[in-house]
Amino acid sequence: MMARRGWLVVALVSLLGACGGNDDPVLEEINEDLEVDIDRFSLNKSELYPGETVHVRWRTEPAGAFIFDARLYISRDDILSGDDKRVVNEECGVEYNDHCAATVDVKFECKFLSDNSFDCKEDGDMLQRNDLTDYFDQLPFEGYLILELCGEENCDKRAKALTFY
Repeated sequence: MMARRGWLVVALVSLLGACGGNDDPVLEEINEDLEVDIDRFSLNKSELYPGETVHVRWRTEPAGAFIFDARLYISRDDILSGDDKRVVNEECGVEYNDHCAATVDVKFECKFLSDNSFDCKEDGDMLQRNDLTDYFDQLPFEGYLILELCGEENCDKRAKALTFY
């Protein structure tokens, strides 16, 4: 039954994506009952020096929500809290100009510079510029990158350790 429902959702998303994508009210209603779950989340390194780039790769579970928000945070621990620094905030969906979409491998590239800036791009487009000077107590900073994907009513989170030098 789940495979049949998944096929139906994929067919509807394909059809409605061509007709207006994320703003389509039918698509939004279908999406309400679906959860967003992280299938994979990885970093290509655990230590980051000025001038280096970290590749943040992730993918959602098949048959999950297809309109959702993707947020990336820097945190002092592996639990998301109000004092964490959000470094990416992306709306993901089915429109042709979305940077991220369900069940597709997504890669954010975030470059750390000596002035404590942490600039994140996807597909060569700047997602967000961040000044981490006020966030870092000292360098090296032993922290975490936390990926949070949120659908209509639920969020899924994963954390990976990353040390800034």
